[in-house]
Amino acid sequence: SFQASVLSVLPQHLLWNGVDTLKLDANKLRSLVNWFHRTFCIIARSADKGSFESNMAFALQSHEGTAEEVCALSVALFRALNLTARFVTNMDVVGLKPDAKAMGTPNQDGTRLSTRALPCSPVAAGHNEFNTLSPARLEVNTEHRFSRAKQRGDLGNLKRTSACKSLSKNLSNCKADQYASTSKDESSSSPNSFTSSNAEIPKRKGDVEFELQLQMALSATGAEIQEMLAATSSQSIGTLLDYTPLKKLRKNAEVASNSSAVWSRSGPPLYWAEVYCGGQTLTGKWVHVDVVNDIIDGERKVEAASAVCRKPLRYVVAFAGGGAKDVTRRYCLQWHRIVQGRVNPEWWEKVLAPLEQLELAATNDSEDMELQTRALTEPLPTNQQAYRDHHLYALEKWLHKNQVLHPKGPVLGFCKGHPVYPRSCVQTLQSRHGWLTEGLQVRENESPAKIVTRPKRIFNSQSRESNSNEDELQATTELYGKWQLEPLQLPGAVNGIVPKNERGQVDVWSEKCLPPGTVHLSKPRIFQVAKRLGIDYAPAMIGFDYRSGRCAPVYDGIVVCAEFKNAILEV
Repeated sequence: SFQASVLSVLPQHLLWNGVDTLKLDANKLRSLVNWFHRTFCIIARSADKGSFESNMAFALQSHEGTAEEVCALSVALFRALNLTARFVTNMDVVGLKPDAKAMGTPNQDGTRLSTRALPCSPVAAGHNEFNTLSPARLEVNTEHRFSRAKQRGDLGNLKRTSACKSLSKNLSNCKADQYASTSKDESSSSPNSFTSSNAEIPKRKGDVEFELQLQMALSATGAEIQEMLAATSSQSIGTLLDYTPLKKLRKNAEVASNSSAVWSRSGPPLYWAEVYCGGQTLTGKWVHVDVVNDIIDGERKVEAASAVCRKPLRYVVAFAGGGAKDVTRRYCLQWHRIVQGRVNPEWWEKVLAPLEQLELAATNDSEDMELQTRALTEPLPTNQQAYRDHHLYALEKWLHKNQVLHPKGPVLGFCKGHPVYPRSCVQTLQSRHGWLTEGLQVRENESPAKIVTRPKRIFNSQSRESNSNEDELQATTELYGKWQLEPLQLPGAVNGIVPKNERGQVDVWSEKCLPPGTVHLSKPRIFQVAKRLGIDYAPAMIGFDYRSGRCAPVYDGIVVCAEFKNAILEV
């Protein structure tokens, strides 16, 4: 089988006999992952052999393949060693526009992204310092620094300035040669002179200029570091203050050691494996294993690496046993940033339901509790805007007009001085009429939880001529919470008589607003039938119609006692 072929490549000292998965931890996988990372090389695109199995066999034979193929080989190796493993990929919705790589066009953003991935490294720092200067300005600046350093007698700066001066001259000469060679090539070239041979392509003007600028930055930075290390024991503190970049370089070295730098050079994390380690925690844990980047148990670094490479982390799906499972919660620590870009969660759960059963049968998975715990223990965002529609946390300043905190606590933390409350404390308020539509009424002697101001009413010409004061134009609405309500209590029908209000009708805001023992019949001209049969009824008002600033009630059918329903419908 294919697993046997993968196992045959493994050295003898890495073969495991009778591995107990209940005692397995991430440290025992280190030597195996290191060997796999050194043995298999990653290439951007492999030759298509007709099928995925053929491509995998060729990658195993040649010890090179794409990131997807190499990751699939690692999963096959783990399973050949009787380890419970699954293939994990970072998926996303297919865009409307075709991918630049699929169309065969070069990705111009790739270079820019990889360049910005480490903005604090010494190379990038040198590039940022010199990339905005032309060769003429560089030469003038170096000459100025040369004369100034000579006057001060600073030999270290003199050496660095002379080196930058010579490099700036080389830059100007190289640009002149580049222009001459370009004009010469254009004069000697013709439309028929392009061939498919792999001839050496001359470097572009921007590439040569960029390389020389990097050399200038590195030479200046390297000389400065050596001089500062030698001068720390002999010079005074006032002299050391002139060398301000040392603190910056130390900070750059710390930032450059960040784990996201690994992914920034090799692209975003798209494929990796998960191995179940029973000895990692008390209840076992799925351990993140990335053989492409030689990283083990780096699940908390995937989100940061995806952000550096500008690859969204919306759908992380694990595959095993012909099934699939969404494990995005394990790798996404800031769920509020991706929830807007995901599809309807109910639809997504229905799609994955049959696949999760297959995956569960293959892995004997028990991680649902872990994923649910991660969903409820998301760290507090540091940006106030993230609390507007956050599913777990809320700020009082971002509550809607009809929302209030009840109970107001506990305080989970603070964001820029504002207390953070659980989202479960946010209650939606409604007016008395709004709660009536749900069959609820406000208890007696209850004060409104909130009073909001409505916009000025639009009166018709008659109301404008009335002697109403300005205070009446600015109306308010009393809002009540669900903790201030009780079930709607209406008088029931007695002896075939429908209870009516002071207007001789029944307000049917919903079916829950009907008096006990009555029904609502909404047939056309149904009141004529009830009147002919001598049955007591009441017009059913279902709402209001607003037209031209006027409000008119809307009636639909009648309300009669339940025992007369069949007699009326049979007529």
